[in-house]
Amino acid sequence: MIRNESNRQQGQTMVEIIVAIGVVVLLATGLIAGATITIKSAQFGKSKTLAARYSQEALEKARSLRDSGWESFVLYGSPSGKQWCLDKLGIWTETSVSCPVNIDNFYTRSVIFVWQEPNMKVDVATTWLDGTKIYRVDMGTILTQWQ
Repeated sequence: MIRNESNRQQGQTMVEIIVAIGVVVLLATGLIAGATITIKSAQFGKSKTLAARYSQEALEKARSLRDSGWESFVLYGSPSGKQWCLDKLGIWTETSVSCPVNIDNFYTRSVIFVWQEPNMKVDVATTWLDGTKIYRVDMGTILTQWQ
């Protein structure tokens, strides 16, 4: 019986091509998934860093209020706490509900002043929405009448 080596060789080549394509597809999928996760992580890090900067900026603005006069500063708080929204321009707006998105159409910054005689406790929360999840950076301090 005579075997046809040519047909057998072509069959092996076809299997090798299919296996090679499968390996390439798996590697490409892994690389794309890894790149996507890296980009998403970098974007989250950037958003969190900006939120921390906005929270720190709010604490500095609260210190500035205190430094401009203790008598007017204490009116920003109450023993149960008063909530204020602070926009990017530094405008304080008292509110009893959540603050609107008011910084770069992405972040919300709220400040709560709680009068704890003889000090004022200041808590800042900067939040943002990423997809369906809300993230938050909190900072706080206690301000005293130092002058």
